[in-house]
Parts: sequence; C-alpha cells; structure tokens
Amino acid sequence: MNEERHHEYEPQDVEPEVHESTEEKSTYPSRSEWRPKQEEHVRHKPRPNIKPLLLGGVGGFLGAALFFVIVMLWDSPTSRFVTNELTRTEQAVTVTESDVTTAVLGAKTSVVSITNIQRAFTSDSQWEAGAGSGVIYKVEGNTAYIVTNFHVIEEADEVNIAFSDGQIASATILGEDPLNDLAVAEVELPKNIEAKPIVLGDSTVLQAGETVMAIGNPLGVFSNSVTRGIVSGVERTVPVDTNSDGLMDYNAEVIQTDAAINPGNSGGALINIRGELVGINSMKIAEASVEGVGFSIPVNVALPVIDMLERDGKVTRAQLGVTIQEVIAVPGNVREEYGISFDQEDGVFVEEVTPGSPAEEAGLRVGDIITQIGDREIKRYVDLRDALYRDATVGDTITIEYLRRGEARETEATLTEAT
Repeated sequence: MNEERHHEYEPQDVEPEVHESTEEKSTYPSRSEWRPKQEEHVRHKPRPNIKPLLLGGVGGFLGAALFFVIVMLWDSPTSRFVTNELTRTEQAVTVTESDVTTAVLGAKTSVVSITNIQRAFTSDSQWEAGAGSGVIYKVEGNTAYIVTNFHVIEEADEVNIAFSDGQIASATILGEDPLNDLAVAEVELPKNIEAKPIVLGDSTVLQAGETVMAIGNPLGVFSNSVTRGIVSGVERTVPVDTNSDGLMDYNAEVIQTDAAINPGNSGGALINIRGELVGINSMKIAEASVEGVGFSIPVNVALPVIDMLERDGKVTRAQLGVTIQEVIAVPGNVREEYGISFDQEDGVFVEEVTPGSPAEEAGLRVGDIITQIGDREIKRYVDLRDALYRDATVGDTITIEYLRRGEARETEATLTEAT
C-alpha cells in the first residue's frame, strides 16, 4: 500500500495504554400527570356512617399504592424501550437474572479459546506466544468459521482452538486485517461437539445503559468466563497506534463498556440481553487509575471486514498514492524550501508521489499540504487514513483541498485499489 508516510504501518497487538469514551442517548418518557384543581362546594351534611367510609378509605389507599408500584416499576432503571431493527418492532425489556443466564447459555458454546503457537527458527522448539478468544459466526457442514482479533493470532505458526467442552482442534487462518484488528479462521469440528454459530445482533441500535455481557478466555486460563456490565457509550472513535511508533494511525470505531475485559478476552463476544453478538472485544485502558473502560468492535463494522477476509483473504482499500508526513513534524529547512509558514501546524505534507497514481494524475506534487478531503478536515495522518479507508471506496472520485507555497488549491482524484 502506498498511502502513508515515511515508513509503512503494520498494526499489531492493540492493547492500548490510553483511550477515551462516553455518550448517552437513553430517554425515558415522563409519566407524571397534571390535573387542574377543581372547585369544591362545601355543604353541611348529616354525620355519615363511618364503616363505609373506612372501607372506601382502605380501598382508595390500596388502589393508590398499586398505582404507585406500577409507576415505579415502569420507570425503573431496569426497564427501557429497545428498538429491534431486525423485526421492526418496539418492545419493553426488563432485565432479570434469568434473562442474563439464558442469554449466556445460548451464546457461550459459540465462544472459543485460542492459543497462538510460535516456533523458533533455529530449532524444533515451540511455545505458546499468547492466548485469546474467538467467536463462531458460521458453520457449514463440518467446518466452523471463527472471528477473532488480529493481535491474538499475529505471527502464529499454529493456531489451536479450544471449544467450550474442552476439545481442541487446529485452525487455518483465512485472512487478517491489522488495521481493524480482525482475523478470520476456519476449523474442522471434532465429532460429537456442541458448537453452533452465535446469533448476530445489530450494534446500531445499542443504547447507553443497555445491559451487555463479555464472554471469553481471560488470562488464557479461565475459558468461557462471563462479565456483566452496561454500554457506556456508542459510536466512539478511539485513536490507536497500530505499530508502536508513537503516532496514531487510525481512529477505531468502538463500543465502550464497563464489562470487565482482561488480557485473553480479546476476540471474544460482547452480547446483549437476548444473547446476540453486538461486538468483538478488542481492547481496554490499562492504567492503575482507570476502571471499567473497555472497547469492542461493533458487529456492524466487523461484518463487512469478516466477509472480505473469508472470501478474499484480505480487505480491499482505496489508495491515493502519496507518502506523507504530518506538517507539525516537518523540519524548518524543509519548510523554507517549500514555502511553508512556521505557523502552519495542521495538514499532511506530501513527501513523495507514486508515478501513475491517482495523486499524480490529480496534479499533486512533493511539498503540497493536504488540508481537506471531501467533507473531512485533514489535520493529522489519522485523518487521511479515515478519509481513504472509512469514507471512500475504490473507484470513488474525491475532492482534495491543499496548499502549495501558501496558496489554497483544489483538485479531484479517482481512487484505485491499494496493492
């Protein structure tokens, strides 16, 4: 791939030390009622029989109490409206312990433990380089297809799958995508095994406060462990450094949850109260001062990537054909050479244009500063990646705004497939 900067970025284990999060969108309709005060006409009446009044008073009290209980239950934090886009119906959901255990029982046989086996170059010795989790998303005949994180199987010479009943089988990696931290494997199912594909949910209808559970293999020891929490935020964008060079390479779109996600949980399932897969657990903030901030790749983001990895073994992305550097890092002598103001900090500096690329055909040159692509402002390298990999696809014609020796210019480029 040519996009990019001086050195090529190959994402690796994304267990970041720092990230961010939270957006709540949960609305509860007010059920308070307003009733105008009515005029009362007072008259002197004969003293009434007290028994009917006592009975009426008790009945009124019980009725009021019943009404109060109904209202309190209706507005309880464990009740909410969830829109199921698959059925196009709206239903009230009350979360109970029974619901949680039922959801977990339905999903846990679809979650597997994964061991990354690596071998030495100079000997026949091998070792377990890491452990994680995976999710069976499809079964065809005797073959199961599993999605996991790229960093779980990275550089593996052999990948072993342990099913929920303890049986172990060797898997074949079909495709890897370091940028989205996803990988797909296939495995032949052992005989008499209870393994089924997980039910796929819809991550676009998740709401902050909704109950979710994480299932995985924490620490590579406690297989099929379950942690419970809530959705802390949806549609998060978390910058990640995929090659540990200190620069953010990509804005990962994630679900934030406070369900515990520990080392070994990576690649496991985040399920909703119906036992449906809504996310692939991927990373957390690992700082002593931080608690309950974990992240999952939304299933709706993961599915197109999974499909390409299973079918093609790779993810097809668009390329512009430039090698770039963030303007903020451009040294003073280069700024003087290309007429870049020392006050200019935002944008990406074009260091090289690939011959015959969309960038060359669009008229871009070394020394240009790209400041906007389409509707996305380009301030840092990660913004360029988002513009090409998230906003655009191969064959799209994009509008590029750039500076050449301080002069604002605009051009168009038709993107080709990255090689």
